[in-house]
Amino acid sequence: MSEQRSPIVRTDPYQNEDEIDLLELWRTLYKHKRLILLSGFGAAVLAAGISLLMPNIYRAEVLLAPVSSGDAKGGGLASALGGLGGLASMAGISGGSTEESLAVLQSREFLWKFVQEEKLAPVLFEPGMLANLLGAEPPGQWDVYRLFVDDKTLDVQTDKDTGLVRVAIQWTDPALAANWANTLVAKLNRYLAQQAISRSEENLKFLNEELMRTQVEEMRKILFDLIANEQKSAMLANTQRDFAFKVIDPAVEPDKKVKPKRSLIVILAAFVAGFMATLYVFIREGIAKRREQEAGVPTAS
Repeated sequence: MSEQRSPIVRTDPYQNEDEIDLLELWRTLYKHKRLILLSGFGAAVLAAGISLLMPNIYRAEVLLAPVSSGDAKGGGLASALGGLGGLASMAGISGGSTEESLAVLQSREFLWKFVQEEKLAPVLFEPGMLANLLGAEPPGQWDVYRLFVDDKTLDVQTDKDTGLVRVAIQWTDPALAANWANTLVAKLNRYLAQQAISRSEENLKFLNEELMRTQVEEMRKILFDLIANEQKSAMLANTQRDFAFKVIDPAVEPDKKVKPKRSLIVILAAFVAGFMATLYVFIREGIAKRREQEAGVPTAS
């Protein structure tokens, strides 16, 4: 007689465990729902209070179009040298690029001069009572640079497709933000024009010295042309208002703030606090359960 074997029923041990785990998780959340909800609500209220203490920040923008180097900075002068590129290099005859002009705008030296000329230190760095009592030093170049560049008070963006440049100032006073943005662009054009004039004077000195030393008639004719072109460049830098950048749309006083986004701050604070409270509850319940299991195991003799 053959033995009849009963069919083996295979059960998945993890199935019930998963269901029990999910049920336990839900029970844990429901058990501590008051703590989780109060944590999220309390964080939201605290974040709302803090956000109300934060000042509104406004953004004023100037839209600029770069002026071609050939038109504004005597870029055609270098091409007039023909094959005498070495002489052009010695004379320092070259037009600056848009990237160089924007680098000047965001440079420590230029921003420091802007703050000094406009007497903005008391506005940018309000003196505190404690600082006065401690005899703190007045803000310097690095303080101004960090405020404008690192803290994004000055924001410069270039559109790669159109080449247009947006220079923006972000500040608590919308009228000051618009005024500073327009003034920065005007001072940048004037600053770059003055640099071009200084270069032209140096170039003219160099070319006149070369003219005195040169006896070859053909070279003298070329030098005369270069001197005339350099004089035109200096005159253009003296008279042209939009030397490096042409203002397409000047900054006006903004009517809406760009930050802080108070509603987003409140929502994120409530979400993070609720998540942290949930994590705390699970960790605490897990530790308590582990202790109960260890306490229930008989000690081996």
